Amino acid sequence: MNNKLENIIIKYLNKLYGDLKVYRTDESPDSIYFVKNKKVFMEQELENGRLYVDYDTIWSDLVDTFSLEYDEIQSIIIKWVEVTYNLRGVTPCTTKRCYYKWVEVTYNLRGVTPGYEIRTT
Repeated sequence: MNNKLENIIIKYLNKLYGDLKVYRTDESPDSIYFVKNKKVFMEQELENGRLYVDYDTIWSDLVDTFSLEYDEIQSIIIKWVEVTYNLRGVTPCTTKRCYYKWVEVTYNLRGVTPGYEIRTT
């Protein structure tokens, strides 16, 4: 992928996801959550360097908009999070695992299947 395309994609990601808030919890000290409007978009596991990226938003946006392959998406996400969130040494992958963990940690719920948004009552 050339630098011009990388810059376009990073600008695109910043426009849509450049304002994620960083959350940490006492219940899950080895994870950092990147959240917007009560929705988890990414989870960084500090112990192993994995960065779980939500498929239904960030990952699929890159597939649908730019026709990128898995390894291309990993590469661009590494560059994007370094520039935007000052994250280094992460390995991006896609999973909905971050939603399950967020619900468990935040609401002390186990064995539930959360939707795409986390709602409070």
